[in-house]
Amino acid sequence: MKSIPAVKDIVLLGGGHSHALVIRMWAMNPTPGLRITLISPSCYTPYSGMLPGLIAGHYTFEETHIDLSQLCVWAGVRFIQAEATGIDTDQKTIQLKDRPNLEYDICSVDIGSTPSHSIKGSLEYAVGVKPIDKFNQHWLNLKQELKKSKKDVTKVVVVGGGYGGVEVVLAMQYWTKKNDVNAEFHLCHRGKVCFEKSSLSQQKKLSQRLNEAGIHCHYEFDCDEISETYVHALDEKVSYDKVFYCTQAVAAEWLRDSKLELSEAGFIKVNDHLQSTNDEAIFAAGDISHQVSDPKPKAGVYAVRMAPVLFKNLMAHALRKPLINFKPQSKFLSLSALGSKYAMGAKKPFYFSGKWVWKLKDHIDRKFMNLFHHLSEMSGEEASKAELDESLLKLLGVNSIHDLAMRCGGCGGKVGASVLSKVLSELEICENKDVVVGLNKPDDAAVLKLPANELVVQTVDFLKSFIDDPYIFGQISAEHALSDIFAMNASPHSAQAMVQLPLATSELQKRDMSQLMQGALKVLNEHGCALIGGHTTEDQNLNLGFSVNALKSNKAELHLKQGLKEGQVYILTKPLGTGALFAAYMRAKAKGPDINMALKNMKQSNRKASELFSKYDASVCTDITGFGLLGHLLETLKGSRYGVELKLNDLPVLPGVVDAMKAGIFSSLQPQNSKVRQMIVNQSDYLNDAKYPLLFDPQTSGGLLAAVDEDRLVDCLDELKQSGYLDACCIGKVVESSTHQMVKLV
Repeated sequence: MKSIPAVKDIVLLGGGHSHALVIRMWAMNPTPGLRITLISPSCYTPYSGMLPGLIAGHYTFEETHIDLSQLCVWAGVRFIQAEATGIDTDQKTIQLKDRPNLEYDICSVDIGSTPSHSIKGSLEYAVGVKPIDKFNQHWLNLKQELKKSKKDVTKVVVVGGGYGGVEVVLAMQYWTKKNDVNAEFHLCHRGKVCFEKSSLSQQKKLSQRLNEAGIHCHYEFDCDEISETYVHALDEKVSYDKVFYCTQAVAAEWLRDSKLELSEAGFIKVNDHLQSTNDEAIFAAGDISHQVSDPKPKAGVYAVRMAPVLFKNLMAHALRKPLINFKPQSKFLSLSALGSKYAMGAKKPFYFSGKWVWKLKDHIDRKFMNLFHHLSEMSGEEASKAELDESLLKLLGVNSIHDLAMRCGGCGGKVGASVLSKVLSELEICENKDVVVGLNKPDDAAVLKLPANELVVQTVDFLKSFIDDPYIFGQISAEHALSDIFAMNASPHSAQAMVQLPLATSELQKRDMSQLMQGALKVLNEHGCALIGGHTTEDQNLNLGFSVNALKSNKAELHLKQGLKEGQVYILTKPLGTGALFAAYMRAKAKGPDINMALKNMKQSNRKASELFSKYDASVCTDITGFGLLGHLLETLKGSRYGVELKLNDLPVLPGVVDAMKAGIFSSLQPQNSKVRQMIVNQSDYLNDAKYPLLFDPQTSGGLLAAVDEDRLVDCLDELKQSGYLDACCIGKVVESSTHQMVKLV
């Protein structure tokens, strides 16, 4: 859909079941001119129906979670990993933690719910079953503690005897029994029995299962406080070593600061279209929604059933077409896992239980998750045939999609002045006394007053967008451009930006440029580098580059690429593999956590590493970028009588990269970089080594490669690691060589 300009932004806030299905539906039937963005605090979202099986050990973590990052790439949806802290319906913005607000035209909320903290001490001493990702980490920690515990017995208490609490306590008990761990489980419930609204037969069967599992049940236990060692009720208390609670669900607290109409428990009130009762631009689904005409209990089955209606209504509302109603079913199949591979099911008036019910539940759950674990190849042929809806064409200011081909080139291809002025007015640009004319008072060109006797170091770099989050892309683009400056041990002074924005309405271009430049300025300002101007154009993709000026007072202190000395060793500060990993990412073949780790490394500045290499008298230094490790390593050998013994197995590598390369996924620049392989004198011995392709993998915002004296290696590495370069390591040794630029793998 990249050839179709974006006209409206639909933002999906939260990675719940409804939104995951909406994204899948979008992939199968996208609407030209609409842009979908998903915001989630985590790249993984759990399927709640499989949580008991995960706790019991029947499933792995990945089997029970949807990789939102991978799903979004596959579906052509932007993914922004961030935590929402508020929503301003007047300004149509979503407030996000530690990053700029994100604007929307239409927003759908599916952020789930959390247990109420109305019980005194629950926040300090107990662990909620929701959100599941936080609960799961506590459960993993508890499992390790139980295996190591020297206690005669560890007491675990679960507060809340509803469906969720019962499934959790039975799953925990099953795991401890299976792993021969000595633990005692207590279930505290305010009712007379569990599953009070179920049939007597169900209640009897459940009571039997709890007894057989040795669960100590405390009925009519109205918990009013959790202290450091006890769970308290009015006239009873239960001691514990660990307590979990699965009580009445409530909504995120920040929603109460919005102008949206909420239920008493804080959920978003929606009409039958799943649309906010007081804001037509807001929709809600899943646990966070409260359908005024027909309130239903919080259950995943409703979230799944809401998805098709939500998808149709989001598209229809964007195109100003009639909406359809969601009619929740009054009866549905309810399946509960009871620890072992045994389950209980009901669909009024019928009730059943047994191992066969577990198999049924397992089949249904796996079938649902397979929708997200087995993503088909997308052809993209529809994009070339796409037409914009008439309502979107009007917003774009054209009569036909074909009119876009008539957009001017040359200076006519620049982004409009109104977009630039709006964005510039929002940016906080660091002051620099040497900037005589810059963005502080824009003119035809910037004017700088440079300090006397200072050397001017200049570089230019430009990146094609490899990730859909413009704020993160802006940060990495700035770090990538500054990396050349740091490699030479110079101090950034000022920069000009080269921005290429995708075709879109001026409003959406403003949003993209604002996010992009705020990300870039976060980095530039941190390094005291003033943004003094730039140039903007529009095309198919989002791209960003910088021309950077830097200063150095002493030429002798500059780091250069040549100058090796005998007896030195090479240090690399960051792991390799961004080229192959993001090639896999673009094919929806990379895992979300692996991408997160890569982005974390790419956002890490090389400045401190450069300062340390100066402290340890590095004779050469360069940054690893497009030519790959071997290409940049060979640059340091030019004109010298030295070669290098390169320790292939010691090369640091990002997670997921080796798997991508084994699957035959490489950067498009890999073949070009591989042409220098003849410089490896013993390459035939290593052609089948899993790390061999890393030598040619192009890096974006990669680490520094430097040579220091061997007797200073240990101290240098210690300081690098203390400064946050955790993967910094020695990768080779400088040796005398009769062969020009010889590289020997060892």
